[in-house]
Amino acid sequence: MLERLESPQQTANTNVPYGRDLTRRNEFAQPGIGISSSIRIAKLEEDLAWHHGQHALESWQFSTNLHGMGKTFSFRVDVILVKTGKGKSEASLGLCLMDLETGWIRETDTMLPLEDLHVGGKGLRIQTPELTIRGSSTDISIIADMPDAFVELSGLVLNPVLLNNGGAPFHFLGAKQRKFAVPAMSVSGAVTLMGMRQSVNGAMWFNRQWGELPKRFSLGRDLERRQWINVYPHLDNGISLSVTQFWDFETDTIDTECTVMLSDGTNVVEAIEPLQMHNYVNSRRSGKRYPRHLVLSSEPLETCLQISLPDKHREVLSKMGQMTKFDGKINVSGYLYGEAVSGDGFAEMLGRWR
Repeated sequence: MLERLESPQQTANTNVPYGRDLTRRNEFAQPGIGISSSIRIAKLEEDLAWHHGQHALESWQFSTNLHGMGKTFSFRVDVILVKTGKGKSEASLGLCLMDLETGWIRETDTMLPLEDLHVGGKGLRIQTPELTIRGSSTDISIIADMPDAFVELSGLVLNPVLLNNGGAPFHFLGAKQRKFAVPAMSVSGAVTLMGMRQSVNGAMWFNRQWGELPKRFSLGRDLERRQWINVYPHLDNGISLSVTQFWDFETDTIDTECTVMLSDGTNVVEAIEPLQMHNYVNSRRSGKRYPRHLVLSSEPLETCLQISLPDKHREVLSKMGQMTKFDGKINVSGYLYGEAVSGDGFAEMLGRWR
């Protein structure tokens, strides 16, 4: 276990995606500072909820791996609220259920004006004809109605809160945003396929993000010029990580942020090397190329995690700009702070992948 929270020494940039030399830029919190998540528990109920138009961008993301009746499912929910021109807001709702063994998939992607979305109240309250989400500082439930599929899930918030960037705002193309996660929630419920109901249980990772949008921001233009990857491992020693890597092709700069939540709930912002990416495959749906193997490393921290993505065809198409993304389960093994670890989690890739 990490006992002293010291600022790690920066190392040379010797490994970057595709072997290119990029400028490393750090707009995140000072690495090595430990922050207890208990300082934000009092605000969890408030920050779960919609902030009533105070921010240009708000999102709620739920990723789950489910097991039951000999089947394994991946289920994902994305709710994004974006302020458009003239002060109006629109919502994007994405639902995707996939049988990971057969590749059977059902997904819906809906754009609607904010007034057609029931959102607000105390805690997390989101409702449309096909989706109901309820959440508080103690529990979260989801009901989703999809073509030939119906999903009911609920779980208790028992784990500490992971505070991305140590709870400090981070920069998204110059705009300040905040993000937190409830990692590895145990969930249970049922999946109904073609009228057949199956009991399921599994793990869910919940991300909540909000903040400003960059000036003159365009989803189509800006996402094509840039590349994001988010990796969310949960390890067998109780430690969770949230890793974001952002690559700006126009300026040849790369930002990598890593927040580690220790088993006691302490959040530590660590400096890591840019992610190494290998074993690329082409998407059958969009033609994009995504890696199936990642390496997260930091020599000063005695850390090297091998991260594999077993589901190569796991892409979610979106009607909102260029928001098509790869989203799937990860398997993890290696060393963290010098100790052998293993685990699983989720990864998502967005933007320009060629």
